[in-house]
Amino acid sequence: MSSPTTPQRGYHHGDLRAGLIREGIALLAEIGLAGFSVSKVAARAGVSSAAPYRHFPDREALLAACAAAIVADIADLLAQAAEQAGPDPVDRLAATAGAYARYALDHRAGIDLVYSYDFGAPCKQTVQEQGRRLMDTLMALTSAALPDDVSWAETTDFVYVHLSMAHGYATLVPRDARPPQEIDNLATRAVTAAHDHITGYLLRLRDR
Repeated sequence: MSSPTTPQRGYHHGDLRAGLIREGIALLAEIGLAGFSVSKVAARAGVSSAAPYRHFPDREALLAACAAAIVADIADLLAQAAEQAGPDPVDRLAATAGAYARYALDHRAGIDLVYSYDFGAPCKQTVQEQGRRLMDTLMALTSAALPDDVSWAETTDFVYVHLSMAHGYATLVPRDARPPQEIDNLATRAVTAAHDHITGYLLRLRDR
């Protein structure tokens, strides 16, 4: 008879790894990085404390898989936001700021994991692979919004400013001081700020 406090998710060998990553991200959202452990993730998944080690050799490997999944989710969400914004390249790029801010507001501990945790090799490579995909997504959208004569280095600098601005809207205000109804407002403000940044940059390019 199973314990009433232990969820029985019915994971099998084929999807246990994905289930552990999903439960790991949910655990990070609930208790943060300091309280994260393999045994707690296993309990959430309804499997034995030894089961995760068939897929992840240690806590850091599971954390790296969670971080990589978070970055992959962000890349997907930014691409979706751009598509939903319509055909205008400026609107498409600006929309990604709101999508990023919204995700970061909902997954603060996960965002902290991506940017703050000092992964060792090969775990760092796992996260970096998805990080390159995220940057490729933003670079493509930025290149479409900026004139053809803007250099790769200038485009890269622009992406970092764009991403930093979106990140700032999600993280500068303490989480406890941000009521749920403010999430939509902050995401909208991030889009507006990004739009102003893009159009202002385009004006400066025309004047130089």
